[in-house]
Amino acid sequence: MAKPKKSRKVKYPPMAVYFKPQGIPMFHLQQVTLSIDEYEAIRLVDYEQHDQEEAARMMAVSRPTCARIVQSAHKKIAEALTLAKAIRIEGGSYSLSANRYCCSECRHTWEADIEKALMQNEALCPQCGSKELLDLAGQAGWIPALQGGGPGGRPGGGQGCGRRGGPGRNRGATKGGAQGRGRGGGKRQGRSQG
Repeated sequence: MAKPKKSRKVKYPPMAVYFKPQGIPMFHLQQVTLSIDEYEAIRLVDYEQHDQEEAARMMAVSRPTCARIVQSAHKKIAEALTLAKAIRIEGGSYSLSANRYCCSECRHTWEADIEKALMQNEALCPQCGSKELLDLAGQAGWIPALQGGGPGGRPGGGQGCGRRGGPGRNRGATKGGAQGRGRGGGKRQGRSQG
């Protein structure tokens, strides 16, 4: 029996959860799924330029585990770029320390401590006071009741705060059925298993 994955610490959810090649209709696209913890490892190692030892400490995993996560993410991103596949970011074994919100009215984006965000009944935009907010953790599939694991899977998500995002999960426009719950929720055509 396989050992269960340890929950990885993720600072905050991604700004967008779907990326696709320009000029290829959705119904022709295959996709690869990058887990939230793979996204975090790429953010820390490649974008913020931390060494793997420091990134591993920030994610609360060992250095070899961090190296495996980065290698897996690099392989998936290379596959998407080389074979013109879409990239969906969702699932994995993680816990969030902060959430990001985006105001639908003024497009202001900010971070909020996850514990404070859970205690507030209604969040308001600190810039314009609007209640029309995009919850980026929810868009990435995070469910507050699953704070310890966060593999996500509730329907939702969508456009990504005025940036080119991608379809919500309920549209199912990709071949092989893009609807899935969390990690491994459905076999997608063209996705390598293993």
